[in-house]
Amino acid sequence: MNLNGQWKLYYAKQGEYKINSIYDLKTSKISSVPCTVPGNVELDLSKAGILPEDLFKGENILKAEEFEQYEWWYETEFTAPKKPEKNKEMILNFRAVDCCAEYFLNGQLIGVSDNMFIANEFDVTDLLAYEQINTLHVHITSATIKGMDFESDLYNSYFNWQLMSVHWPVRKAPHSYGWDIMPRAVSAGIWRDVTLDERDKYRFDYVYFSLEDVSTGKIRMCYDTKMDVKYAFRNTKIFIKGKCGDSEFEHSAVRRSKCGRIDFFVPDLKLWWPKFYGEPNLYDITVTITDMELNELMSISLKQGFRTLQLKRSDVIEEGGAFEFVINGVKIMANGSNWVPMDAYHSRDKERLKAALDLADDIGCNILRCWGGNVYEDHEFFDYCDSHGIMVWQDFAMACNVYSNSRDFEEKIKKEATWVVKEYRNHCSIVLWSGDNEIDTQFSNQGTDPAINKITREFIPEVLAAHDPKRPYVASSPYISSAAHKAGYALRPEEHLWGPRDYYKSSYYADSKAYFVSETGYHGCPSVESIKKFIDEDKVWPYADNSQWTLHSSDQNGSSHRVWLMHNQVAQMFGKVPADMEEYVLASQISQAEAKKFFIERVRSKMNYMGGVIWWNLIDGWPQMSDAVVDYYYDKKLAFDFIKRSSRDFIIMFDEMNNWGHEVICCNSSLKEFNGKCTIIDLDTEREVFSKEFKAGANKNTKLGKVNIMYSKQTMYLIKWTLDNGEEYYNTYLAGMPGFDLNKYKEWLSKLP
Repeated sequence: MNLNGQWKLYYAKQGEYKINSIYDLKTSKISSVPCTVPGNVELDLSKAGILPEDLFKGENILKAEEFEQYEWWYETEFTAPKKPEKNKEMILNFRAVDCCAEYFLNGQLIGVSDNMFIANEFDVTDLLAYEQINTLHVHITSATIKGMDFESDLYNSYFNWQLMSVHWPVRKAPHSYGWDIMPRAVSAGIWRDVTLDERDKYRFDYVYFSLEDVSTGKIRMCYDTKMDVKYAFRNTKIFIKGKCGDSEFEHSAVRRSKCGRIDFFVPDLKLWWPKFYGEPNLYDITVTITDMELNELMSISLKQGFRTLQLKRSDVIEEGGAFEFVINGVKIMANGSNWVPMDAYHSRDKERLKAALDLADDIGCNILRCWGGNVYEDHEFFDYCDSHGIMVWQDFAMACNVYSNSRDFEEKIKKEATWVVKEYRNHCSIVLWSGDNEIDTQFSNQGTDPAINKITREFIPEVLAAHDPKRPYVASSPYISSAAHKAGYALRPEEHLWGPRDYYKSSYYADSKAYFVSETGYHGCPSVESIKKFIDEDKVWPYADNSQWTLHSSDQNGSSHRVWLMHNQVAQMFGKVPADMEEYVLASQISQAEAKKFFIERVRSKMNYMGGVIWWNLIDGWPQMSDAVVDYYYDKKLAFDFIKRSSRDFIIMFDEMNNWGHEVICCNSSLKEFNGKCTIIDLDTEREVFSKEFKAGANKNTKLGKVNIMYSKQTMYLIKWTLDNGEEYYNTYLAGMPGFDLNKYKEWLSKLP
């Protein structure tokens, strides 16, 4: 039974009214508005005219800060169904509530929660008024006030990047308190579905599959049940059936336990493969337990992909070292995007999810890194990745902040991690758990070994050992081992390449020895049309000394650093900054497109020892000037097409200048062989400078030859190839050193197919 829809929302400054019962709520003079569930309180206040209609326009979002210290009462009524049968139970399920909440059914407290990330279930079988009207209330208190309740050790303050931080004890999306890609939006709300579900009292608690051996098709299934005691100690039968296309299997066994393990073999098993390496095969599986007379006791259905998985990695950069994913025994060249919040107000995430995932698939991502400053996505996200062959690197929701090693926080993070791991571990697309985002870096940059962090070295590993022991884990991204900490920055195997954010081919980017780049990006301005949607008319142009450009760059503390960062990247590329807005936007998008292309192709050119690149980032979660290649309104920047060309399974590209010229390389990130003919044209002179037939072997790079050129020559090369099947593709290479002439670059663009 779905309880989403129209509710009533009461609100006041926390503590202004003494409400000890639902009766007090009704008789007080507390303000109220209609509201929507799922929702966020600020969006309801906007609909009611109390906050501006568009909180993302201009500086409107600053007005929402007033409500950070409010408390909220959600209210609804519903008619309960008939009383369930004896072996059924009624479960009230709140998929996600932000954040510190009390739950009341018919005026009776039924539970509390203090974590916005995880679901809360309440057994209300004996509490419902069946076939009658029931009332439901959710009381949410201020997260900022809650943060003040906790004592901060010197440990928490000393190692933090932020000079002031009171939010670490509250399990809320880190970006909520303000980030360089997101506004401050310390919201509250019932932000995912609310349902009243009838379910079997005796059922599967979990079913877990893993592929143990590719060559034999050996599968291991582990399971646990909630079983009627009269069957728990008797022999029962378990049946496992699976089907994927023309591949089918059946297995059965006799068991005498509520839980257990079964190993069996599937000949000609269809494997799950990441994008470009094969089909993302998924089996429809049914597991059933019966008594010995074949009367069904319980059954469960699920989709499951089968693959073996290894993260081959080194603690430091060394000869023969690596950081790479090996799936079904094959090294995978990972190429994709960091996955950041879909929206500052997470009740809107779901409506934005499918379009964003389609963009990720279209641009060529075979991996998405779910960044630790975000929420955990729900099953729709992982289902999509399962079925489209998109690997998922999942951070736990901690980022750029030092969290407490206290017993209280240990209990919080273990409870959260246990729920997350058990909830999502059956998704074959998840290839890595990562403890957090950049917290190892915080410690190491201040001269302290990150191993001091018990959360990622002890607490989370204990959860994974209990609930997902086979999947790879790294303690942080980037992970800095004790050896790497002692050796210094240059020997970190996996890196976030941000640094000075100067010319995208500077030595900082070009000379990095890391095996895997899990963050790197470059600014690109949204289109003029998009800017006019979120900047007030009198502030659209110019950007200098412009509070709205500063806010949407993103900073609610008044720093214009990122406005001038984008300005400087344009100046670096073209030697001067256009005064015309249209020209400035184009110049910015060109510099971003060339930078992202370089970041991807540099890694692909070194696939003999590099494992992948996860660039920052696909799409904005609010309207801003950013590294995203699709803005909040789904308008693609120039970089989208550049990345799409550079991310195909097979491309031909230039390596960087060496010994008076550029090597021409076939990059094949697939298990297919590609044959055809390559032609390269200088777009400045429109002359052909290279032509050669090629045979490119599977999952490796092949050198075709060399194009001689001097650094002083500025031109764009058009790299075209035709495969033996007649399909035609192209790539580009911008030769020479900045500054480039913007008009000349526009001329080259006009000559592309």
